[in-house]
Amino acid sequence: MDEVAISVGLAGDGDEISAIYDVENAFNIKFDYDYVRNWITAGDLFASLKKTLSDSELAEIGLWDRFAIALCQETGVDPKALKPESLLILEGHSWRRIHDALSWLWVIGFALIALLGVAAYILS
Repeated sequence: MDEVAISVGLAGDGDEISAIYDVENAFNIKFDYDYVRNWITAGDLFASLKKTLSDSELAEIGLWDRFAIALCQETGVDPKALKPESLLILEGHSWRRIHDALSWLWVIGFALIALLGVAAYILS
C-alpha cells in the first residue's frame, strides 16, 4: 500500500513561493494568485493548474506525476507519496501570508520597472 504524504511540507518561510514557481516553470504557466486562499491540498493547486492548460496538455500521460515532482522539489517530499488530499502546508501556517507575499512581489516588480523607466528617460 502506498504511503500518503500528510503534507507537501511547506512551512511559511518562503518555500511556498518557490514551490509555486517550480510548478509554474515546469508547465510554463502563471497561476491566478487571487485563488491562493483556496489552495489547501495538492489537489486544489492541481485543479488550478488544469484550468491553465490546453486540451492537449490536459491529455498528457503522467500529468499528475509531473506536477507532483515540480511541487515537491522545494521540500524533498517523495512525489510518489503525494495524493490530491495531501495538505500543501504544515498545520498552523496560513496561505494568507503567501498571498500577501506574492502580491508584494508584483508591486515591487512593477515599482522597479517604473523606476528603471524613469531612470532611462532621465539619462536619455
